[in-house]
Amino acid sequence: MEYVLATDLDGTLFYPKKKIHMVSKKNIAFLRRVKAEGGRVVLVSSRGDKFLAKVGKRLGIDCDYIGTDGTQIVVDGKMVKDEYFDPAKLRHLVDDLRASYDPPLFLLSSTGKPLIMTRTQVSHMTNIMYFLYQLFQGVYREPWVRNDHVFFREIDNGTVNKMMVLIGLTKKKRQRSLEITKHLQEKYPEFEFMWLDQFIEITPQGCSKASGVAFYLDYLGLNHDNVVVVGDSGNDIPMFQAFPKHSFAMKHAPLEVQKHASGVVSRVYELEKALYPSADNE
Repeated sequence: MEYVLATDLDGTLFYPKKKIHMVSKKNIAFLRRVKAEGGRVVLVSSRGDKFLAKVGKRLGIDCDYIGTDGTQIVVDGKMVKDEYFDPAKLRHLVDDLRASYDPPLFLLSSTGKPLIMTRTQVSHMTNIMYFLYQLFQGVYREPWVRNDHVFFREIDNGTVNKMMVLIGLTKKKRQRSLEITKHLQEKYPEFEFMWLDQFIEITPQGCSKASGVAFYLDYLGLNHDNVVVVGDSGNDIPMFQAFPKHSFAMKHAPLEVQKHASGVVSRVYELEKALYPSADNE
């Protein structure tokens, strides 16, 4: 049976983190077995296509990509979907979020561009701390720009695939983030809102990891029952709900995430037992 393994990256395939090698040897060996057995590997992430291509090279296998939560899909090296916001609607949403919640940080992902962040409410010391944080991310680091002018120019004239809004880092703010997400889902049906702990992820209507995987399977004419999905965060819940037969959450994922999956694993390579239940894997 030809399986499709759809795996999240941060907190999933990248768990535990390997700041030099990126992915553990056992996870890589498992993905290579999936390919050798005739399966397909698709990386499903909130990160963009350029970073996903970088991961593919690290893995040393041919794999496909579903980037920025389903707005970008690359199959056999070809971009088959690249969806972005209507600028006027996105500007209206940003203005409303600033007026209603005054978030400390906005972050944009656009095809072929570095991450773009606001400087509003960000002190000089915060910039230094963020620079140091990125510096120590090793191979997981992505290029970024923090500039209000560039941010709003991209909002009004760019091709934004995804926006992230930071609500706060404290436990109280994280709970507030979940409440705001639910409110926005009701108020703005033309967008997709996903709770990601202290952040809220926003994509165009109909764009999620789940819709991305479904589009991918239909594009290739593959059976939806033969996909295995694995992830660890709130934006992976739609995948678990859409493909419940073989859905797995990471053991360290929040219980709010785990309860939507049919199984739990500590490492991605543990899925080998589920896909290939043979004597050598018992």
